[in-house]
Amino acid sequence: MKPTVYLAGSIRDTIPEDTARRERAIDRLGSVAQILSPLAGKTFDTRTGLWRLYGSVKPDAKYIVHADFWCVDRADILLVDFRSLQDGYPSIGTLMELGRSTNRSCLRVGVVSELYTGHDNAQHFTELHPFLSQNCAKVFNIMDQAIEFVYCYCQSVTTHPRYKKGT
Repeated sequence: MKPTVYLAGSIRDTIPEDTARRERAIDRLGSVAQILSPLAGKTFDTRTGLWRLYGSVKPDAKYIVHADFWCVDRADILLVDFRSLQDGYPSIGTLMELGRSTNRSCLRVGVVSELYTGHDNAQHFTELHPFLSQNCAKVFNIMDQAIEFVYCYCQSVTTHPRYKKGT
């Protein structure tokens, strides 16, 4: 049995990196982890004119919230991309996912731009916002470094009896 990784983070239609980083994570982590992605059912395929997973049915807000929380509740590891905060994008859903995950035992790995402090009030916060720094076991500034950390962690954790086949 492999650990389950949820790929949390913003999904902005106009920012290809929001999808590309998930594809890189899936490519790298797929051999050592089960991957849960919030893109399931929310991505519109312009080639086919259909929504991924649901065909012509557009997912509504209630589905999106419930589906994402379902993923958070089942993940052993959350790989959380907060880099959109640096762009001024609020990432409310991502912050809600992080908050929900703190109610359970899972490893949270964050990615935050090194320029992001979390406040316009830099005189009081000269480091990463405490809710991010205190709720993530590890915070990286570069997504590919975070992906590699999660890869190595998944490789090592699978030796734990919980993840061995048949247990």
